[in-house]
Amino acid sequence: MPSFLVLRAVRALFACSLLLTLGPQGISAQRTSSSTSSSTTRTPTSTTAAGSSIATAGPPPDVYLNVPNLSVGRIELNVDNLQADINLNANVASLVTINAGIALSVQNINLTIEDVQAELELVVRLGNLVEIVNRVFESLDLNPLLISTLSNATNLLQPVIGAVDGLLGTVTQGGTTISFVVDNFGNIVQQVAGANGGPVSSIVGNYLTNMTDTGVSQTLQNGLISRQYSYTPLNALVNIVFNAAGQVVQASVVKGSTTPGGSSTVPGSTSTAAPRPSSTSSVSSSRTGAR
Repeated sequence: MPSFLVLRAVRALFACSLLLTLGPQGISAQRTSSSTSSSTTRTPTSTTAAGSSIATAGPPPDVYLNVPNLSVGRIELNVDNLQADINLNANVASLVTINAGIALSVQNINLTIEDVQAELELVVRLGNLVEIVNRVFESLDLNPLLISTLSNATNLLQPVIGAVDGLLGTVTQGGTTISFVVDNFGNIVQQVAGANGGPVSSIVGNYLTNMTDTGVSQTLQNGLISRQYSYTPLNALVNIVFNAAGQVVQASVVKGSTTPGGSSTVPGSTSTAAPRPSSTSSVSSSRTGAR
């Protein structure tokens, strides 16, 4: 056999033996790397599943602040007049007003912090406040006339409340209600409803001309004197307060002093209230005179 054929046969045998020797190791290496990569991809999945926050429970919060780990080596803080305001102000037409907040004021503080580790989680839910405002809007959507009704009621109540202490009485004349009020200067003021719904006022008298001093007086503090006057047309008693110089500083109607059925002749206007029934004595007198 020629030598070159023998050389080729030796090379072929050597190559076969090399393949048989390295083959299992190569397969083993591939399997090892595959299993390693598989375990590596599973590791993050198991890590991210750990831990949960209270913010995830229920609906999402309106304000959420999370500081999982805060490490401080050293902090020096000098504060001079620090003010912070956190405020929620909700106002729906004048029907609902909500004001909730925190005010913080710090002045002249020197603070040093060393080696501190902290964990902070702040969850703020304003669900109840939001529900209140939503209910108001829903009510207004279903009943839009509420806005105008409440507005008119407020406009009517304001002058009435302001005049309660000085209200002498009211009379009805030609279907129109007329109110008589004594102001803090002792004037008798007539009030009627105007064209725009507001009261129209005019002075029709005063305590000196149209009232009678009952003789009841009381000495108050700071040199003030209270005197009682009677307003006969509406059967009202009025307490008028004078200062040391004799000037009127306040006037108010005595509660429960007005009685129905009296004459309602008022300075500046004339009207007739329900007449009182004739008494027995007056009837007897008239009969005696007739005889």
